[in-house]
This record gives sequence, C-alpha cells and structure tokens, in this order.
Amino acid sequence: MSAFPILGVIEGFYGRPWTPAQRGRLFARMAAWGMDTYLYAPKDDRWHRQRWREPYPAAEATALQELAADARQHGLRFVYALSPGLDLDWADEGDRRALAQKLRSVQGLGVEHFALLFDDIPYAADRAAQAGAQVAATHHVMDALWPGGQTGLLLFCPTEYCAERAQPSVAGSPYLHVLGDGLRPGVEILWTGPQVVSCEISVEGIVDVNRVLRRRVLIWDNLHASDYTLHRLHLGPYAGRPLELRQQVAGILSNPNNPLEVNTPGLFSLAEYAHAGPDWTPEDSLNRALDGWLPEFNATAAHPVTREDLQLLAQMLYLPGGLGPQAAQVLERARQLVDPQTDEKTHTAALAELGAAQRRLTTVLQALEAGPNRDLLFDLHPYLVDVLEELGRLLAGATRQGDTNPELFRFRGSLADRLMALGQDRKPPPERL
Repeated sequence: MSAFPILGVIEGFYGRPWTPAQRGRLFARMAAWGMDTYLYAPKDDRWHRQRWREPYPAAEATALQELAADARQHGLRFVYALSPGLDLDWADEGDRRALAQKLRSVQGLGVEHFALLFDDIPYAADRAAQAGAQVAATHHVMDALWPGGQTGLLLFCPTEYCAERAQPSVAGSPYLHVLGDGLRPGVEILWTGPQVVSCEISVEGIVDVNRVLRRRVLIWDNLHASDYTLHRLHLGPYAGRPLELRQQVAGILSNPNNPLEVNTPGLFSLAEYAHAGPDWTPEDSLNRALDGWLPEFNATAAHPVTREDLQLLAQMLYLPGGLGPQAAQVLERARQLVDPQTDEKTHTAALAELGAAQRRLTTVLQALEAGPNRDLLFDLHPYLVDVLEELGRLLAGATRQGDTNPELFRFRGSLADRLMALGQDRKPPPERL
C-alpha cells in the first residue's frame, strides 16, 4: 500500500492525446507499480475542454467507455475530468443544465469518478466571486451525479492552483479562502506546489495551503511535464519532495512527459517514493528504474546497451532544475573544448570524454533502431539525434583545428533555436546607481 490513498497518472498535457493502445500499456505498468488512479484530462480532447457542453459523439463515447472499462480491469480508478472554465457562464441556466447533463452522460458510460478543472483560464476581477461560482458549480455537479450522496471521487482544480498564482499570497488569497470555506469535505483540491512546474515542494508550503483549504491537498505534479518545451524530456527520478511530505497530502498524481514511452523512469520512481522506507533516495530509485527499463533497449543483441548508457541518457534529459551529474560533466567538457584558453592536456581529455559520450548515445540509438519497440524509438529519436549532431559538430571542429565545417551544419537552427541562443548570449543590464 502507498502512503496515501490516491496515487497515479494524469493525462493532462497540451498536445496529441495518447492512443487507446498506449493507455493500455500505461495501465498495465501502473498496476505493476502499485498505482491506483488515472485522471483522464487531455487538453486537446475537444469534448473535454473546447466543446465541453456537447455530448460525445457515438464513436468517441464508445472509446471512452472502453477506456474506463480497461482501467477498471487493471484495478485502477478511472477519473473523467471536464474543463468548462474558458466560457462557463454560471448565471446562465442553459450552462448549468449543460454542465450536469454532460457529466451524467459520461456517468452513463460506466464512469464513477469525476473532476472539474478550472485551471489555465482568465482571472475574474473579483476572484472571491469567481471562487464562489466555482464552488456552486461543483456542488451542482455532485448533486446531479450522486443525488443520494457522494459515492465516487470528485477532484477540483482551482484557478489559483499554485502558490505563485495565489493573490496576494496563499494565506491572504480571498479566492482560496472561499474554496476552503465553501467546498464540501468530500472534494479533493489539486495543487501543483509553489509554482506551475515545481522543482521542489516543501512540507511547510503544503501545510500552509492545507490550512487555508481546510483539507490535505492532492498534488498535481508537473515535475516531469514536457508540453511547455519542444527541446527536452524529463527522464530523471521523482525528486525534490521530502518523504515527510507524504503525511501532508491526500495523494500524488503525475502529469508526465507527452511521449508515453519515456515515462517509465519518473513514474517508477514516484511509485517507489509513495511506498518507500526512510532510506529511499531519488538517485538509487533512478538506478532501479533504469535496470527495469533496460530490456526495452536490449530486445536484440546487435547493440547491447548498459545501465551506464541509460544513465547518461537519463541525465542528459533529466529534470526541470538542470542536468544530471554525468550530463553536466559532458557540458563542462564541451565548454573546455571550445575555450581557446584550455591547455593541451585538458583539451585532449575533453576530446576523449566527448567522444565516449557520443559512442554511448549512438549505441542507445542503434539499439532502438534495431529493436521492436518503435514507439520508444520514435519518442527518443529527435532528442538523441539532436545531441549527437551537436557533439559531432564540436568534435569535428576540434579535430579540424577550429574549422567547424559550416557546410555540414548549414541546415541547423530554427527560429526558436536562434532566439534561445540570443537569450543565452545576452548579458544582464548594468545595475543602476
């Protein structure tokens, strides 16, 4: 058993939703890891958000019904989320009726658990009034779904869903106080921590918000989310959350990377965190996760991948807070390679280490190309190729005594790449006296 009653995964990102086959593989892994809850909330399901008033067409309704049944067969709670906040007019009788009818129609597909999401919408001028309308909408939904009393989960995502969005502060927010005073005890409130993407979540910060909301929050964790950047994934462990945090939350749901197959390390580590004893560490958890992931890369013997190869991959695409130690060392060696002040001995060592890193990542790519898990190949391919191209450019330049062969790399660099380079090269303005 985990340290709390709700542990699982949110499909809550912006972008192409997962397919039924991908979700089926996820459910099997979740069950094996001891997770119990899947929250269906893909932002680009049109009937979840943009067209929330409309019932699902027949084909989509059947698919949703089958998905909920698949989750139950794996021993998971299937939680259906609706996100009506973009244009819900609570003063309009038609909208109130549409909200209840939509969720009752989903309930008719065999769904027992629900969520209302009011995240990523405009703030009203009167935030307390906005919270009051959301409280009324939530109770309206609960009474429509369970007229005899609540029998399933009801999750609620507030518009102020992290500390940096609480105005003027968590303790002083009229919006959060209205939610805490008004929402029924059976409503679980989602919270992402101090920020939308929180590298760390402290016990003290959660105790503060629990006091205002009058319940333990349910963590919507964006630590491994990748929908806000096209240039990285997050393959690092579940980190930045002390074990003591588990006693202060109602549970943790991870909103992970958009590509499904790369989520094994982070989700495995989260499951361990939930069940772990006092000696658990994120670093050891990642090593165990990579040991379990290794067979996916070694389905054929043509290009054997080692755990050390996967460690470099995971640390190259680590966590929002930065690179893992091995990847940071590769970056430092790259800086030494291009620094004209680097002495010959250091330059030679940098060449050797970068060449070794290039060979290890090439082995991973070749193993994936030869193996049967095409989804894992497709998910990782652009990131592996990207870093291999850059390593190749640096090594080619170094071995040509500074000639970087611009013809070979003349197609590199989208507008986004060039804008990022401008931002990285810009020096901070001088301080005013």
